[in-house]
Amino acid sequence: MLHSTKIAKALEEKIQQFRDYDVGIRDEMSVYSNAFDKLETLTYSEILDLVELPAGALPSREWKENRSLIYRFDQEFHNHEEARAYASQILFDRTTFSVDGSQIQPVPDISIPVAAVQVGWFENPHNPSKNYVKDIKIDILPPEDIFIDRNGVSVFSDQTVSQRRFQLEIEVLCDWMEKVEGMQPTPIAFLDGSLILSFTERLDQAQREIYLKLILHLLETSYRTKIPVVGYVSESRARDLMTLLAQIEKIKHKPHTLSDAMILYNRMRWGDRTPVWICNRHGILTDYRDKSTDTYWGDQICFFYLKTSEQNVPSRVEIPRWVVEEGMTEEVAQIVRAETIVGNGYPYVIETADALAVLSSEDRIRFYQIFESFADKNNIKLRIASKIQSKMRRRQ
Repeated sequence: MLHSTKIAKALEEKIQQFRDYDVGIRDEMSVYSNAFDKLETLTYSEILDLVELPAGALPSREWKENRSLIYRFDQEFHNHEEARAYASQILFDRTTFSVDGSQIQPVPDISIPVAAVQVGWFENPHNPSKNYVKDIKIDILPPEDIFIDRNGVSVFSDQTVSQRRFQLEIEVLCDWMEKVEGMQPTPIAFLDGSLILSFTERLDQAQREIYLKLILHLLETSYRTKIPVVGYVSESRARDLMTLLAQIEKIKHKPHTLSDAMILYNRMRWGDRTPVWICNRHGILTDYRDKSTDTYWGDQICFFYLKTSEQNVPSRVEIPRWVVEEGMTEEVAQIVRAETIVGNGYPYVIETADALAVLSSEDRIRFYQIFESFADKNNIKLRIASKIQSKMRRRQ
């Protein structure tokens, strides 16, 4: 039970820390906003001359063609019906696809370790004469796929389950891109998340290599099939543009949580986007090398920010560099924008895949019931803790 009075008192005791944080954010916002204003005065060559690599972000061909910090969306809608009509026109006969996953981690309350991964995908042709596809795939991880050796001791590894989920998501995406290669108009694949796997920097080398191999396979498949893959990040915490500005203006980074998206928030109206930038981030991108072909992919990911909601910060949209070089950035931006209209601020194709894949707490209890029946049928001795048994009985 939450004691409101005590919570309020505890907050008051920390009021100065919250005020200091707020002041720090405001000061940092002012510094970087001024730096953004100056950036627009610099040419492509001048930016390159002022920075050392890695610079966080580098200008793309769009900066040469249109040196503007914000590309305004010139359509005006008086109501949501007009917006949806626009989205339908943009998306008509354009196939979009997304996959998402969910998982059931192993728990110590069950004597035999077991985990499950479920991925769901949605293919939408945006044509009444064609059928959409909704489907799921389930994979079970037995004990040998769950335990890892840590300092001579076998322990549960949540990471192996997460890796399997990511593997299935990438496999589904790549299989689909192979299937639709050559289709016109060009289909668009959506990944719910970043193409830059910075979180893997916290993993050990073996685990990191698994993720890297998968993401490089995705980038290579996109390049070979010429099917754009969009990494969509809502509420991005990335600071790539801030890193660029800090180099140009000699700004010292402060330990606050300001992000690119937060700086851009007040500069953008709904539908606006930034020019596309080449990601030049320190860290994991240096490992984006396919060792089998000695192909370096670390400089092949670009991004722009797109305002998809009046209330929220702009979303980060990541695309392979080949999409930019072939002049498809605005085409992809239009598709993403239209998808967010249909999804009321979030790409409908991703939203639908997520709804297919998600596993609720009731689903997890049902999974344990099915596993218990499976063990009993096959004379496998299984012990389930009283806590889990109680939950299972309540849901029968």
